[in-house]
Amino acid sequence: MPGNARLIPRYNWDYGLKELATALGSLLHVGPREENVWEKVFGCKPILTTSGRASLYTILKALELPKGAGVGVPLFCCHVVFDAVVQAGLVPVFLDINMEDYNVSVEDVSKKRERLSAVVAVHMFGQSADMDPLLESCGEIPVIEDCAQALFSEYKGSPVGSRSPVSFYSFRSGKYISAGEGSAIFCRGKALRDKILGLVDQYEDWRWDQQIVHAVSTYIMSAFYHPPLYGMIGHRIGRALHRKLDLSRKSVFKLRKIAPVDRIVVQKRMEHFLVNIDKQRDNARYLTGRLDMKNSVVPMDVEGRSGNCYQFSLRFPDERRRDFVADHLFGKGIDCAKYLHDIVPTARELYGYAGDCPVAEHCSKTVLSIPIHYTMTRRDLDRVAEALNEADALVQECRHG
Repeated sequence: MPGNARLIPRYNWDYGLKELATALGSLLHVGPREENVWEKVFGCKPILTTSGRASLYTILKALELPKGAGVGVPLFCCHVVFDAVVQAGLVPVFLDINMEDYNVSVEDVSKKRERLSAVVAVHMFGQSADMDPLLESCGEIPVIEDCAQALFSEYKGSPVGSRSPVSFYSFRSGKYISAGEGSAIFCRGKALRDKILGLVDQYEDWRWDQQIVHAVSTYIMSAFYHPPLYGMIGHRIGRALHRKLDLSRKSVFKLRKIAPVDRIVVQKRMEHFLVNIDKQRDNARYLTGRLDMKNSVVPMDVEGRSGNCYQFSLRFPDERRRDFVADHLFGKGIDCAKYLHDIVPTARELYGYAGDCPVAEHCSKTVLSIPIHYTMTRRDLDRVAEALNEADALVQECRHG
């Protein structure tokens, strides 16, 4: 089948020649130096690792929980969260989510509290979990905020990640900053911070040649995630790699410090990145205003929480309708993601999930992530809205025909 040069990618890998030049220039000590950007944005200095999974693993090890202790994780989140828990010698305890915001259910945490030695609160789709009642329910049980999708999101006027004693962010390509790789841990307690620092100090450094290969590879991969290459070949390459690597399987991951070529890209983009998030928020509002759909739930803001609109997630009544809409969009040149559609069998087969999270299971079969990247134009968004409204009308015709 010939490719579609106008295919809109499902994710935004925003790493161009400017970012590549910044990264490689840092190896030659050309360009920007490390600045106080972290304190300006987050209010404290981070501990940097190579990935969000490495950061979560490090935090769990620093907590010094008993081997085999239970760590609460929402079933509706990326499987690498489960993997980090297992790699740390602990056991995932799966938690259900709220239907309205896809975040961890405080009620389910309360039910399973006796089995929990820690809880990971994943801020899904960039919308903050309701942290105050969660922290109250957990009491002395440490809560780790997974802010991988929640850069510049807020909870009751404070940055997401600042409510609990420890949190982490991700700058992996496909996330907002798209620096290639990289993660930041923020810890507000000296004793725990010192333990985390002691662990990260032992992690592997990047050689200069590894950094060159990494930066160039990130640039090339990002090019395949932009039209026209995405529709012509990138989409098929991505699907082939996914099948070959079987990304739902447990894997051994390297414990590394952040690559300096990634750190400098994050540092340079961070301070002025809010304008892009505001653009994506505006895209979400614009698309919402153009939709006339009777068979889906459009994402809504929750009072007291300001999400960054990392993903625009539509929810359908059932799996069949979600899949129909996904196929229709692809036929119109719009790629989208059946987000976490395989998370239930993965969690059951590899991590011992016992089937006690019905809301998360329903969402895994009915949620569709629609592209609204800040790089998209109004014409792109009009295409998306037109295709979604058309798909919904076709569903209505089938129901009444």
